[in-house]
Amino acid sequence: MSQETLDGFTLYGQQRYAEAYDALYESAAFGRDAEAQYYLGMMYFYGDGVEKDAKRAEEWWKKAMRNGSIDAANRLSEISTSTKHTF
Repeated sequence: MSQETLDGFTLYGQQRYAEAYDALYESAAFGRDAEAQYYLGMMYFYGDGVEKDAKRAEEWWKKAMRNGSIDAANRLSEISTSTKHTF
């Protein structure tokens, strides 16, 4: 895990979301870091430092899942299950 990713986790925990996004993006997009991808998904899902966008959250979680993130797989499963029974 890169130092940028670790910095991003720290910034996210401090609710410094815009800085966390910047720190995580490169590792997520170019380094295929599953944890960074998962956190970017969380940011989009909840609108933390970015415009809330469930579709983009799912895209990041799918990337994270493909790179081995169990947390991302669980999130995608929860979304799939919860939306199948809505009217």
